[in-house]
Amino acid sequence: MREIQQAYNKYEYWLSGIVPLPGRKKIFLRELFGEAELLYRARQDVLHKIPILTEREKEWLIKAQGKTEAELEEEMAYCMQKGIKLAVWQSDSYPKRLNDIYNPPYGLFYRGELPEGEKKAIGIVGARNCTCYGRAAAKQIGQELAASGIVVVSGMAAGVDGAAQWGALCSGGCTCGVLGCGVDVCYPASNRKLYEKLLEAGSLVSEYPPHTQPLARNFPQRNRIISGMSDGVLIVEAKEKSGSLITADFALEQGREVYALPGRVSDLSSRGTNKLIQQGAGVFLNTEDFLEEMHIFAKTEENSVEASSKKNKLSLENLDRLVYSCLGLTPRSLEELLTETGLGLGELIRALATLRELGVISETYKNYYIRSDVFMP
Repeated sequence: MREIQQAYNKYEYWLSGIVPLPGRKKIFLRELFGEAELLYRARQDVLHKIPILTEREKEWLIKAQGKTEAELEEEMAYCMQKGIKLAVWQSDSYPKRLNDIYNPPYGLFYRGELPEGEKKAIGIVGARNCTCYGRAAAKQIGQELAASGIVVVSGMAAGVDGAAQWGALCSGGCTCGVLGCGVDVCYPASNRKLYEKLLEAGSLVSEYPPHTQPLARNFPQRNRIISGMSDGVLIVEAKEKSGSLITADFALEQGREVYALPGRVSDLSSRGTNKLIQQGAGVFLNTEDFLEEMHIFAKTEENSVEASSKKNKLSLENLDRLVYSCLGLTPRSLEELLTETGLGLGELIRALATLRELGVISETYKNYYIRSDVFMP
């Protein structure tokens, strides 16, 4: 039990876990009482006199006081077993950028290692039901940013978020997944492989205590942490009404830069991003220009993802290289490739088979191909 108390302050754990109480009010109460333990033990008549709390918030706080110390110690023992840590407001491990936002989380539960505070960080979010173009672009951007020493912050969601984080992991870079549930809950279940990889080589954070399920109301609030932990936010594909646009709104409120990846005007999945650009968001055209505009310096070319890609292309045979050069972020059909390359059907099929075996292209659906060095693993 002494080991548990050394690893956690159970009263800070208790205050962090009062989900309905806004972070800024938790901070106010912590400063008012001086110690979380004094708040835990405060009499009800004292709590009822606190003017900043609504009547409902007072009820939540009083109800939370009903949790026994034995229950708190049991929950903390579970955290230790699962490798779940807690960074509370103004502690050394707490992400410093979050101190600047209006409603910072009082505590962050996390697994893995939080990004170093001085490192530049970019939030990448977008549509869950994204196009092949959006998925591939997100992974490529995540890969290039991480290779440049940038922390990629996202929500581990299906689609754009997960693709960007896979890209960061593929380059051996740093990425942080901000969840709308407890960090011991994998959501969505389809991202189990990504979840486990983040535990090994990245981090998972949440203001929600362990066992919290992914309720819909949690995710808009989660988005303020994604933007709050970042120096800027990039939106990759979003419909006109999208949760990703909530992240953009939070970013603007927090004084962060907002960029959007332009898309075809005919694509529903790009209407939100194109509208952001119309309203004044920065236009993401390539990683190099983006880093320059954000006043972030990239690594040298020999260490960059772009240089690595060039080396891969140079190692291909002539016909294979020709076919590879005709592929990009948008799936191309067999018929289009026949016309563009001028190859015979047999030559093209052999080249496609070789490129697939090398792992540099993927068949997204029958007879449609895309570069897989920027695609999901």
